[in-house]
Amino acid sequence: MTEQVVTGGGRRGASSAVERVVATVREGVKTGRYVPGQRLVEADLMRELGVGRNALREALSRLRSDGFVQIEAHRGASIRRLTREDVAQLYELREVLEGLAARLAAQRIGETDHRQRLVAALESMHEVARTAELPAYMDENIRFHRTIVELSAHPRLEELVDQLQIQTFRIQFRSAAANHDRTGMREYSVTEHQSLAEAILDGDGTRAEDLMRRHLRHTRSGIMQLPDGDFA
Repeated sequence: MTEQVVTGGGRRGASSAVERVVATVREGVKTGRYVPGQRLVEADLMRELGVGRNALREALSRLRSDGFVQIEAHRGASIRRLTREDVAQLYELREVLEGLAARLAAQRIGETDHRQRLVAALESMHEVARTAELPAYMDENIRFHRTIVELSAHPRLEELVDQLQIQTFRIQFRSAAANHDRTGMREYSVTEHQSLAEAILDGDGTRAEDLMRRHLRHTRSGIMQLPDGDFA
């Protein structure tokens, strides 16, 4: 019992440190603090986050497994740059998983506060599309998608989609920024989200899944038009 308390506390502390590093890097990728190709200097991260070398390296190993970083001999860790093939495959996965999420969300739209949450997310997206700059709209875009996944009431699905969304968010942002007709882009995006929300609110799982998949295929198509310099 004594050993469990001592070693268990130590393991919990190490686990907490690992999780802190993982969360920090994931959030940094999402917000653009860490950009593709940027080196992650171990000494800087250890000092900033107050973690030891073992915890840091365990966290970096996990981030590599999740596709966020790459680790090279004599160079260390850096934020992974995505190839065109990487992006295509990530969006194929998002299409399947978020299509399923939309179907499940429609099937469960009558539960507790699900309907109110989706309506609120849609209204917020409309408001931000009218009033905010592109970065704020992109944030709202991903929140809308996450709301649908949350309404699927499938925690494992939510975890997988979150990982994929973070990896594709920055390159999706560059695609949107490269579109000179930003107003038209937003209007088209909002229209797609409106139709998707209506299908879910109607409880039509088949239509919701089809609209989500078509929406993500359209997004992927826009990203594929980016110049080669935006990919590894």
